Amino acid sequence: MSLDPLKRVSVVILSYNRRPELERTLRELFGRGDIWHEVIVCDNASTDGSRQMIREKFPHVKCINTGGNIGVLGWNPGYEAASGDWVLSLDDDSHPALDSFHSVCETIERGCDAAAIALSIRRDWHPKDMPNGEAPAQGFSSAGVLLNRLAIADVGGYDPELFLFTNEMHWSARALLAGWRLVKFDSACVIHRSAPLQRSSRRHAFYYCRNMLLFLLRYAPISQLRPLLTAYTTNIYLYSILHRTTTYLRALRETGKLAQNSTRPAKRLTEEQFAQIRPDWRGPFAYLG
Repeated sequence: MSLDPLKRVSVVILSYNRRPELERTLRELFGRGDIWHEVIVCDNASTDGSRQMIREKFPHVKCINTGGNIGVLGWNPGYEAASGDWVLSLDDDSHPALDSFHSVCETIERGCDAAAIALSIRRDWHPKDMPNGEAPAQGFSSAGVLLNRLAIADVGGYDPELFLFTNEMHWSARALLAGWRLVKFDSACVIHRSAPLQRSSRRHAFYYCRNMLLFLLRYAPISQLRPLLTAYTTNIYLYSILHRTTTYLRALRETGKLAQNSTRPAKRLTEEQFAQIRPDWRGPFAYLG
């Protein structure tokens, strides 16, 4: 199977102050020529010359200035502007291992009605280590996923209050509630180089903790809501003491404010759908430990 179906794929990259990594990603994308429908960079107001680099070295790449560091919401204008049948979502420090994309290309060519095709996110790629075939997805990462543009039009972009973390979980829940399905291809690999960047661990902990709680309140099945809510709030108090921080308590208070001012979905996920997303309830407490 050739890579010709990638001509139906728009690539959307979110970038913020990582010019060398962004340049490498763009070089990787065009290493085999002009094989994509289009490539779009959503730049969160970088100050390191990233946009100038795109203009000078990749003039055929569309660059969208989001106007500020708006976090994961920076992907939204790129998703909206994309005109391909599928959108390959990437970080500025991730790129597809194209030799692993043949099964995905075959699926695109044949037709796929999934909202998202989750890809295998790895630090490197070895063909012998990769399984084959399609399977139900258990979440995805925006650093390496194929999104169906029809699903984006139906479900919308990432929730405006999230900023960092869990945007994929919230989007997956909305897609499942709208009747879409999620699949994964472990055989298709995206290399995530995980470039270091100065970031606030407290900010990470705050948004991750808050957004996981929002996800629980909005989408958890009624049968699981009370025990999960009890366990999660218990962890908030426990880790506040262990890590000697008020970060998790601030996240709890902020969640209460957002929950009062936002509209909950008309229905919740079923237990089967909820299990498909597989939230990591301990994840928010890893940044300050």
